[in-house]
Amino acid sequence: MKLVKVLEAIETVSSATGKPQQRRVVVLQRDDGHFTFAEEYFYKSEHEGKIIAEGWARLPSEGVFASAEIAEAEGQSALLRKHNGITDKAQGRTA
Repeated sequence: MKLVKVLEAIETVSSATGKPQQRRVVVLQRDDGHFTFAEEYFYKSEHEGKIIAEGWARLPSEGVFASAEIAEAEGQSALLRKHNGITDKAQGRTA
């Protein structure tokens, strides 16, 4: 799959750790020419106070759409529904 667009990250609280966590949506073009979206989350691994790895990890893609614009809208909507009540810094609103 080809990366088409990376949307701005939002901040939420991790259900596993209770700590703030960044999440975002990426729009991807499939090999068949259709589009999909995937959620990504930012991770940071530390050992003895030193960062040993950090970056964005991608969850499995969701849906099949005719255009990148539709995939983007559906992805953003899904992200906000999934993390209900979070502040969407990119849009300046709350879900």
